[in-house]
Amino acid sequence: MSARSRAPQGSGTSAKAPAKRPKCPICGKPRSEDYRPFCSKHCADVDLGRWLGGRYVVPGAPAAGEATEEGEE
Repeated sequence: MSARSRAPQGSGTSAKAPAKRPKCPICGKPRSEDYRPFCSKHCADVDLGRWLGGRYVVPGAPAAGEATEEGEE
């Protein structure tokens, strides 16, 4: 048997180690496939409310025609 066909000894990885289940980004509970990536409709609605309320912002340059903090130019 060649060295390539054998698994390395003491590699620290185990096939029996439980996979980490993805968690809901709002409350941290295990996510539901029905509301992925959230655990429930409630958490999905909380996230939507945060986007619509302006609590989440995607970074980037201001769009053309928008006023900057320094004033309009």
